[in-house]
Amino acid sequence: MDKGDVLSILAALIVVSVIALVLRPPVAETVPEVPRTPTPTPFVTVPPKQTPAAPLEPVRLSYTTAVWDYPCCHLPGNLMLYGGSDPPWKGTQEVIPFAYVEEGRGGITEVFQVPYAVWRLNCSVTSTIRPQAAHFRMALVDLDSGTIIEGAELHYPGSIIKNVERGGKDFYLIVSVDEVDSYRITLETSPKYFSTPLG
Repeated sequence: MDKGDVLSILAALIVVSVIALVLRPPVAETVPEVPRTPTPTPFVTVPPKQTPAAPLEPVRLSYTTAVWDYPCCHLPGNLMLYGGSDPPWKGTQEVIPFAYVEEGRGGITEVFQVPYAVWRLNCSVTSTIRPQAAHFRMALVDLDSGTIIEGAELHYPGSIIKNVERGGKDFYLIVSVDEVDSYRITLETSPKYFSTPLG
């Protein structure tokens, strides 16, 4: 390569550089950036789920000693007139117990009020020493009139359910037992009636 060639290449490079500097686009001026206001996101309030009131612990009903103030203190001779166990409730099998009596002897309970239009008495009887002689009798009595609303009788260990379609009143139970180790009467209602008590 000749000195002249090197000079011509160098000259060409200088010419190209000068043209590039002349034709170069202007540098953008730095403008302070305007802060962008974000679009406000609407605040959405999610209403809490309404859950039915949690059932309370069932109340234990005790026997009373002031039985002579009650309009009816004795069981009738034949409680079989009230029939056997009632059929189970249709639809839901879920029940909510709200009161109970658990004893090994008979007696008359304190007065209690039931605020549900439909409820039931779920009675279960245990007898291990002489099950063939076990005898359980129970009557639900309206305090105001002394009328027996519902009755149950078992001549052996087992269980019986009696449906009641009266609420908003004062009641008490009369119970008689022979050769029974223990019994439990659970007062129950369905969630439908539990969530809408009477006035």
